[in-house]
Amino acid sequence: MFQLVKVWVDQAPSPQTVEVRYTWSPLGGPPNWDAHEEAEVMAVVPNSNPTTRRAVLEIPRYVDGSDHYTLHYRFGGGGEHMHGYSPIFSEEIVAREIPYIDHEGKITEARVLWGVDGWIAPNWSRALLEGLNLRLLGDSAGYDAEGEGLADEAIYELVQTVALPRRYVAKVWAPRGATVEYVFQLLRMNSPVRAEDFERWDNNENRNYRVTMS
Repeated sequence: MFQLVKVWVDQAPSPQTVEVRYTWSPLGGPPNWDAHEEAEVMAVVPNSNPTTRRAVLEIPRYVDGSDHYTLHYRFGGGGEHMHGYSPIFSEEIVAREIPYIDHEGKITEARVLWGVDGWIAPNWSRALLEGLNLRLLGDSAGYDAEGEGLADEAIYELVQTVALPRRYVAKVWAPRGATVEYVFQLLRMNSPVRAEDFERWDNNENRNYRVTMS
């Protein structure tokens, strides 16, 4: 799953609560609200005028095995839709690979911390080291069901079998056209000299990295 923020602006003053209800379908498919509808109560943004509300949705990274699908959502319970629901909004969710190139060979694992159109709801993705010949079965300890790299600590000796430069690749998700902002967490673990292990961040010299999803 990953987190995505949705916003509602009250059309008229109202003390009512507002909910966002959402579901998903394979790309191009219609919403099936009876199958797996989710709902979140929207929180009022302090000091907003007109009253603005937002909620954090948790949606899948894959639908029927695909990282490309449709998200459907609608608002109800307040504002002008106090007696019903707003029209249904549908967005195309797409994924994109984010690479990190290790030229020095000092790290054993890379992760991406990312947010969609801001940092209200941050997400994590582990990066897969290309060329690392390691396969985990579905019932193995540390298996990552979403396939986003290794779920346990990287093994130093195995990483060394991959020639330099090493290319780590993670995935991020967002609606098509949205901006994903991200930074890298770089780790060195299980090395022969434990004093050389580290955790450090690459945030593009405090500017962070950004990509427009297409």
